[in-house]
Amino acid sequence: MKKLILVILAAFTVTVSAFAKPVAYNETSEENWSGMSYRNVQIVKILDSKDGYVVIYQKGKYGVGETVIPKSWAKGSPESPRKLKIRFLPSGKLKSFMSIVKKDGEFHHVVLTIPSNRNDSVWGVISYKQSVEGTDKETLEEIEF
Repeated sequence: MKKLILVILAAFTVTVSAFAKPVAYNETSEENWSGMSYRNVQIVKILDSKDGYVVIYQKGKYGVGETVIPKSWAKGSPESPRKLKIRFLPSGKLKSFMSIVKKDGEFHHVVLTIPSNRNDSVWGVISYKQSVEGTDKETLEEIEF
């Protein structure tokens, strides 16, 4: 008798869930969609300079690309929010990567997920006497993936 009740209850649960209708707060309605999107790229090398970071990243399966990210983007104010966020990786857990976040197709901010230990092989240094071109830009250019 108990087995019969359990079988009927299980069949009822499967039947009800198969015919369930999405509710208003579900992601299927367009008004709940976000304009934010992101793209992750693996960082091959990050070079620290006086005014910015030179990031060498993996393009797809073959080749590398290079971009400059100003250090001034890490500072924010109520009028202009931060464009650079840095997250530190636990040692030996993951590889470094860069997340480029766009809002409605326009650049919003970039997140560098990198090791905090500067002795890690992903880190490098550019001479502080050498100036890096592109540290005064306001937005991240379209990078090739």
